[in-house]
Amino acid sequence: MNIPLLTNNLATTPTGAAPALDIAADLAHKRDYTLNSWFVVGHFESEGHTLNYLVHLFALSIGGITVGVDSAASITDETTGWYGVRHGFHPVFRANARSDRLLVTTPHISLSGTLDEMHVRAQIKGASIDVVLRAVGHPLYNKGTGRFDMLGMDVFQYSIPTLETTGSLTIDGREFRASGMSWFDRQWQNQPLGAPRGRWTWMDLNLSNGWRISLWDATGVDGKSDAWVTVIDESGKHLVADLIPLAEGACDYWLSPQSGARFPTRWQVLVPALDMRLQVIARPREQEVRGLHARYEGASSVSGSVRGENVSGYCYVEMVGDWQA
Repeated sequence: MNIPLLTNNLATTPTGAAPALDIAADLAHKRDYTLNSWFVVGHFESEGHTLNYLVHLFALSIGGITVGVDSAASITDETTGWYGVRHGFHPVFRANARSDRLLVTTPHISLSGTLDEMHVRAQIKGASIDVVLRAVGHPLYNKGTGRFDMLGMDVFQYSIPTLETTGSLTIDGREFRASGMSWFDRQWQNQPLGAPRGRWTWMDLNLSNGWRISLWDATGVDGKSDAWVTVIDESGKHLVADLIPLAEGACDYWLSPQSGARFPTRWQVLVPALDMRLQVIARPREQEVRGLHARYEGASSVSGSVRGENVSGYCYVEMVGDWQA
Protein backbone atom coordinates (compact mmCIF):
# COMPACT_ATOMS: atom_id res chain seq x y z
CA MET A 1 0.00 0.00 0.00
CA ASN A 2 1.46 3.34 -1.08
CA ILE A 3 0.61 5.92 1.60
CA PRO A 4 1.34 9.58 0.74
CA LEU A 5 4.11 11.32 2.66
CA LEU A 6 2.87 13.24 5.67
CA THR A 7 4.69 16.35 4.46
CA ASN A 8 2.48 16.32 1.36
CA ASN A 9 -0.63 16.41 3.57
CA LEU A 10 0.43 19.29 5.86
CA ALA A 11 -0.93 21.97 3.52
CA THR A 12 -4.49 20.77 4.24
CA THR A 13 -6.02 21.02 7.70
CA PRO A 14 -7.70 17.72 8.64
CA THR A 15 -11.46 17.71 9.22
CA GLY A 16 -12.22 18.32 12.89
CA ALA A 17 -8.83 19.90 13.66
CA ALA A 18 -7.77 23.52 14.29
CA PRO A 19 -3.97 23.39 14.67
CA ALA A 20 -2.29 25.73 17.16
CA LEU A 21 1.23 24.75 16.07
CA ASP A 22 3.37 24.08 12.99
CA ILE A 23 4.51 20.46 12.73
CA ALA A 24 7.57 20.99 10.52
CA ALA A 25 8.72 24.27 12.09
CA ASP A 26 8.26 22.94 15.64
CA LEU A 27 10.28 19.76 15.14
CA ALA A 28 13.53 21.27 16.48
CA HIS A 29 14.31 22.23 20.09
CA LYS A 30 12.42 25.28 21.45
CA ARG A 31 14.72 26.82 24.04
CA ASP A 32 12.12 29.15 25.58
CA TYR A 33 10.31 26.19 27.18
CA THR A 34 11.58 24.35 30.24
CA LEU A 35 10.81 20.93 28.76
CA ASN A 36 11.06 19.66 25.18
CA SER A 37 10.22 16.04 24.47
CA TRP A 38 10.79 13.73 21.47
CA PHE A 39 9.23 10.28 21.83
CA VAL A 40 9.33 7.36 19.39
CA VAL A 41 7.81 3.89 19.80
CA GLY A 42 7.57 1.09 17.26
CA HIS A 43 5.94 -2.32 16.88
CA PHE A 44 6.54 -5.13 14.39
CA GLU A 45 6.74 -8.86 13.83
CA SER A 46 10.08 -10.41 12.89
CA GLU A 47 11.14 -14.07 12.66
CA GLY A 48 8.22 -15.19 14.79
CA HIS A 49 8.80 -12.57 17.48
CA THR A 50 6.57 -9.63 18.46
CA LEU A 51 8.97 -6.76 19.12
CA ASN A 52 8.58 -3.22 20.43
CA TYR A 53 11.07 -0.41 20.92
CA LEU A 54 11.02 2.96 22.68
CA VAL A 55 13.30 5.99 22.50
CA HIS A 56 12.48 9.05 24.61
CA LEU A 57 14.59 12.19 24.83
CA PHE A 58 13.69 15.36 26.67
CA ALA A 59 15.76 18.50 27.01
CA LEU A 60 15.58 20.61 30.16
CA SER A 61 16.11 24.38 30.01
CA ILE A 62 16.27 27.13 32.62
CA GLY A 63 15.92 30.75 31.49
CA GLY A 64 16.40 29.74 27.87
CA ILE A 65 19.64 27.88 28.62
CA THR A 66 19.69 24.12 28.06
CA VAL A 67 21.11 22.30 31.09
CA GLY A 68 20.88 18.71 29.91
CA VAL A 69 19.01 15.90 28.19
CA ASP A 70 17.24 13.02 29.93
CA SER A 71 17.09 9.88 27.83
CA ALA A 72 15.58 6.40 27.83
CA ALA A 73 15.60 3.52 25.37
CA SER A 74 14.04 0.08 25.70
CA ILE A 75 13.26 -3.05 23.72
CA THR A 76 10.48 -5.50 24.58
CA ASP A 77 10.14 -8.99 23.10
CA GLU A 78 6.55 -9.97 23.90
CA THR A 79 7.18 -13.50 22.60
CA THR A 80 9.97 -14.38 25.07
CA GLY A 81 9.36 -11.76 27.77
CA TRP A 82 12.84 -10.26 27.22
CA TYR A 83 13.09 -6.61 28.30
CA GLY A 84 16.07 -4.29 28.21
CA VAL A 85 16.26 -0.62 29.17
CA ARG A 86 18.86 2.14 29.44
CA HIS A 87 18.19 5.54 30.96
CA GLY A 88 19.99 8.51 32.46
CA PHE A 89 20.38 12.26 32.65
CA HIS A 90 23.25 13.85 30.71
CA PRO A 91 24.48 17.43 31.34
CA VAL A 92 24.74 19.68 28.32
CA PHE A 93 28.48 19.08 27.81
CA ARG A 94 27.64 15.39 27.12
CA ALA A 95 24.40 15.95 25.18
CA ASN A 96 22.99 18.12 22.42
CA ALA A 97 19.59 19.51 21.39
CA ARG A 98 19.73 21.72 18.31
CA SER A 99 17.23 24.53 17.74
CA ASP A 100 17.89 24.90 14.00
CA ARG A 101 17.06 21.31 13.00
CA LEU A 102 16.09 17.95 14.49
CA LEU A 103 19.21 16.68 16.24
CA VAL A 104 19.03 15.41 19.82
CA THR A 105 21.86 13.26 21.17
CA THR A 106 23.26 11.69 24.32
CA PRO A 107 26.28 9.35 24.53
CA HIS A 108 24.07 6.32 23.79
CA ILE A 109 21.03 7.67 21.90
CA SER A 110 20.53 9.87 18.85
CA LEU A 111 17.50 11.21 16.98
CA SER A 112 18.06 13.20 13.80
CA GLY A 113 16.82 13.98 10.31
CA THR A 114 13.53 15.18 8.86
CA LEU A 115 9.92 14.03 8.75
CA ASP A 116 10.70 12.30 5.45
CA GLU A 117 13.77 10.51 6.83
CA MET A 118 14.28 10.31 10.58
CA HIS A 119 17.13 8.26 12.08
CA VAL A 120 16.81 6.68 15.53
CA ARG A 121 19.74 4.91 17.18
CA ALA A 122 20.25 3.62 20.72
CA GLN A 123 22.57 1.31 22.62
CA ILE A 124 21.17 -0.79 25.46
CA LYS A 125 23.01 -3.42 27.49
CA GLY A 126 22.81 -6.52 25.32
CA ALA A 127 20.72 -4.80 22.62
CA SER A 128 20.54 -1.94 20.14
CA ILE A 129 18.10 0.05 18.00
CA ASP A 130 18.96 1.32 14.51
CA VAL A 131 15.94 2.35 12.45
CA VAL A 132 14.93 4.86 9.79
CA LEU A 133 11.44 6.37 9.85
CA ARG A 134 9.39 7.89 7.03
CA ALA A 135 6.33 9.89 8.13
CA VAL A 136 3.27 9.03 6.05
CA GLY A 137 -0.47 9.65 6.28
CA HIS A 138 -1.83 12.34 8.57
CA PRO A 139 -0.78 14.13 11.77
CA LEU A 140 -2.74 13.96 15.02
CA TYR A 141 -3.27 17.23 16.89
CA ASN A 142 -3.95 16.32 20.50
CA LYS A 143 -7.38 17.55 21.60
CA GLY A 144 -7.91 18.74 18.02
CA THR A 145 -5.56 21.71 18.30
CA GLY A 146 -2.26 20.37 19.63
CA ARG A 147 -2.56 22.59 22.70
CA PHE A 148 -4.26 21.69 25.99
CA ASP A 149 -4.16 22.21 29.74
CA MET A 150 -2.91 19.34 31.88
CA LEU A 151 -2.36 19.60 35.64
CA GLY A 152 -2.08 23.36 35.26
CA MET A 153 0.52 23.14 32.47
CA ASP A 154 0.02 24.69 29.02
CA VAL A 155 1.03 21.72 26.86
CA PHE A 156 1.79 21.67 23.13
CA GLN A 157 1.79 18.24 21.50
CA TYR A 158 1.39 16.71 18.09
CA SER A 159 1.64 13.06 17.11
CA ILE A 160 2.61 11.30 13.90
CA PRO A 161 0.95 7.88 14.28
CA THR A 162 2.24 6.28 11.08
CA LEU A 163 5.93 6.23 10.23
CA GLU A 164 7.08 3.49 7.88
CA THR A 165 10.00 1.82 9.64
CA THR A 166 13.03 -0.03 8.32
CA GLY A 167 16.27 -1.07 9.98
CA SER A 168 16.98 -3.50 12.79
CA LEU A 169 16.81 -4.32 16.47
CA THR A 170 19.55 -6.46 17.98
CA ILE A 171 18.98 -8.58 21.10
CA ASP A 172 21.82 -10.62 22.64
CA GLY A 173 23.70 -10.59 19.35
CA ARG A 174 20.73 -11.64 17.21
CA GLU A 175 19.58 -9.13 14.60
CA PHE A 176 15.88 -8.74 13.84
CA ARG A 177 14.93 -6.82 10.72
CA ALA A 178 12.46 -4.02 11.39
CA SER A 179 9.57 -3.66 8.96
CA GLY A 180 6.45 -2.05 10.35
CA MET A 181 5.12 1.18 11.81
CA SER A 182 6.34 3.60 14.47
CA TRP A 183 4.62 6.44 16.33
CA PHE A 184 6.30 9.81 17.01
CA ASP A 185 5.26 12.40 19.60
CA ARG A 186 6.64 15.94 19.85
CA GLN A 187 5.78 17.88 23.02
CA TRP A 188 6.91 21.04 24.77
CA GLN A 189 5.72 23.04 27.76
CA ASN A 190 6.81 25.14 30.71
CA GLN A 191 6.88 22.62 33.53
CA PRO A 192 8.23 23.14 37.05
CA LEU A 193 11.43 21.17 37.57
CA GLY A 194 11.09 18.09 39.74
CA ALA A 195 8.46 15.39 39.92
CA PRO A 196 5.05 16.33 38.40
CA ARG A 197 2.22 17.29 40.74
CA GLY A 198 -0.42 14.62 40.32
CA ARG A 199 -0.05 11.85 37.76
CA TRP A 200 -1.03 10.91 34.24
CA THR A 201 -1.47 7.98 31.89
CA TRP A 202 -0.95 8.23 28.13
CA MET A 203 -1.53 5.60 25.43
CA ASP A 204 -1.03 5.44 21.66
CA LEU A 205 -3.77 3.03 20.58
CA ASN A 206 -3.23 1.56 17.10
CA LEU A 207 -6.37 -0.33 16.08
CA SER A 208 -7.05 -2.82 13.31
CA ASN A 209 -9.95 -0.67 12.00
CA GLY A 210 -7.43 2.01 10.97
CA TRP A 211 -8.04 4.31 13.95
CA ARG A 212 -5.05 5.89 15.70
CA ILE A 213 -5.81 7.23 19.16
CA SER A 214 -3.91 9.43 21.61
CA LEU A 215 -5.31 8.91 25.11
CA TRP A 216 -4.75 11.15 28.13
CA ASP A 217 -5.93 10.61 31.70
CA ALA A 218 -4.55 13.15 34.20
CA THR A 219 -5.35 13.18 37.93
CA GLY A 220 -4.48 16.21 40.05
CA VAL A 221 -3.44 16.27 43.70
CA ASP A 222 -7.10 16.98 44.50
CA GLY A 223 -8.07 13.61 43.00
CA LYS A 224 -9.98 15.12 40.07
CA SER A 225 -9.47 13.49 36.66
CA ASP A 226 -9.42 14.95 33.16
CA ALA A 227 -9.65 12.04 30.72
CA TRP A 228 -10.16 12.15 26.94
CA VAL A 229 -9.09 10.69 23.62
CA THR A 230 -8.19 12.18 20.24
CA VAL A 231 -8.99 9.82 17.37
CA ILE A 232 -7.99 10.06 13.72
CA ASP A 233 -9.14 7.71 10.98
CA GLU A 234 -7.24 6.86 7.78
CA SER A 235 -8.45 10.09 6.14
CA GLY A 236 -7.04 12.17 9.02
CA LYS A 237 -10.46 13.19 10.38
CA HIS A 238 -10.24 14.14 14.06
CA LEU A 239 -12.67 13.16 16.82
CA VAL A 240 -12.26 14.23 20.45
CA ALA A 241 -14.31 12.43 23.12
CA ASP A 242 -14.43 12.00 26.89
CA LEU A 243 -12.90 8.88 28.42
CA ILE A 244 -14.18 7.18 31.57
CA PRO A 245 -11.23 7.60 34.00
CA LEU A 246 -8.90 4.61 33.75
CA ALA A 247 -8.71 4.15 37.53
CA GLU A 248 -12.22 2.67 37.47
CA GLY A 249 -11.07 -0.38 35.50
CA ALA A 250 -7.32 -0.60 36.21
CA CYS A 251 -6.02 -3.78 37.87
CA ASP A 252 -3.20 -6.33 38.01
CA TYR A 253 -0.89 -3.93 39.87
CA TRP A 254 2.87 -4.38 39.85
CA LEU A 255 5.02 -3.03 42.71
CA SER A 256 8.43 -1.83 41.53
CA PRO A 257 11.17 -3.11 43.83
CA GLN A 258 13.42 -0.20 42.76
CA SER A 259 11.18 2.87 43.07
CA GLY A 260 8.31 1.59 45.22
CA ALA A 261 5.82 2.83 42.62
CA ARG A 262 2.69 0.74 42.19
CA PHE A 263 1.64 0.60 38.54
CA PRO A 264 -1.47 -1.07 37.06
CA THR A 265 -0.69 -3.32 34.08
CA ARG A 266 -4.24 -3.96 32.80
CA TRP A 267 -6.82 -1.33 31.85
CA GLN A 268 -10.36 -0.92 30.53
CA VAL A 269 -10.62 1.88 27.95
CA LEU A 270 -14.24 3.01 27.76
CA VAL A 271 -15.36 5.87 25.49
CA PRO A 272 -19.20 5.91 25.52
CA ALA A 273 -19.62 8.54 22.77
CA LEU A 274 -17.70 6.30 20.35
CA ASP A 275 -19.13 3.01 21.64
CA MET A 276 -15.54 1.96 22.35
CA ARG A 277 -14.69 -0.81 24.81
CA LEU A 278 -11.06 -1.91 24.87
CA GLN A 279 -8.85 -4.01 27.11
CA VAL A 280 -5.16 -3.10 27.30
CA ILE A 281 -2.61 -5.51 28.81
CA ALA A 282 1.10 -4.77 29.34
CA ARG A 283 3.49 -7.64 28.56
CA PRO A 284 5.75 -8.17 30.44
CA ARG A 285 4.63 -6.29 33.53
CA GLU A 286 8.13 -5.10 34.49
CA GLN A 287 8.71 -2.14 32.15
CA GLU A 288 9.78 0.72 34.41
CA VAL A 289 12.11 3.53 33.35
CA ARG A 290 14.08 5.42 35.99
CA GLY A 291 15.51 8.77 34.94
CA LEU A 292 15.03 12.05 36.77
CA HIS A 293 11.94 10.34 38.21
CA ALA A 294 10.43 6.87 37.88
CA ARG A 295 7.90 6.27 35.16
CA TYR A 296 6.36 3.35 33.32
CA GLU A 297 6.68 2.83 29.56
CA GLY A 298 4.99 -0.47 28.76
CA ALA A 299 4.51 -2.25 25.44
CA SER A 300 0.93 -3.58 25.49
CA SER A 301 -1.66 -5.49 23.48
CA VAL A 302 -5.17 -4.17 22.74
CA SER A 303 -8.44 -6.00 22.09
CA GLY A 304 -12.14 -5.12 22.24
CA SER A 305 -14.77 -3.46 20.10
CA VAL A 306 -15.61 -0.13 18.47
CA ARG A 307 -19.17 0.57 17.34
CA GLY A 308 -19.96 -3.13 17.50
CA GLU A 309 -16.93 -4.20 15.44
CA ASN A 310 -14.24 -6.40 17.02
CA VAL A 311 -10.80 -4.81 16.91
CA SER A 312 -7.28 -5.69 17.97
CA GLY A 313 -4.11 -3.66 18.18
CA TYR A 314 -1.12 -2.55 20.19
CA CYS A 315 0.14 0.44 22.14
CA TYR A 316 2.58 1.76 24.70
CA VAL A 317 1.28 2.85 28.10
CA GLU A 318 3.10 5.71 29.83
CA MET A 319 2.51 6.50 33.50
CA VAL A 320 4.25 9.51 35.06
CA GLY A 321 3.96 11.24 38.44
CA ASP A 322 2.81 10.04 41.84
CA TRP A 323 2.14 6.31 41.53
CA GLN A 324 3.16 5.49 45.09
CA ALA A 325 -0.40 5.08 46.39
